[in-house]
Amino acid sequence: MEKRVRCCPSDCAVRSDWEQELGCEKEFFEGENFKNASAVLKLLSHPIRLKIVMMLLNRDHCVCEFWYVFAEPQNLISYNLGVLKKGGLVESYYRSKHKVYKLTESAAPFLRQIGTVVNS
Repeated sequence: MEKRVRCCPSDCAVRSDWEQELGCEKEFFEGENFKNASAVLKLLSHPIRLKIVMMLLNRDHCVCEFWYVFAEPQNLISYNLGVLKKGGLVESYYRSKHKVYKLTESAAPFLRQIGTVVNS
């Protein structure tokens, strides 16, 4: 199927169709779903945060496991976990004396789709 290419038509009949079509696209970009997806992708733009999420796709982890795998300072990992937690992507619970992190149920499906892209 060939795409129609139009740019700022001057014909009144065509112009109303053009404005309506672009209006739909504008509404999409101003919608809540687009804003939420943009916020999640911004959170994942830091490599450590993306690595954390990729590990959490497999199972729950404590900070010491991230520290071992990434070989980064513990405070840097904790800071980035806090950013992800504040953004609603991860939550924590205690197992014995260890604070364990997991993906939130609301964010997990979207993050699994991103994980599929990264792993392919």
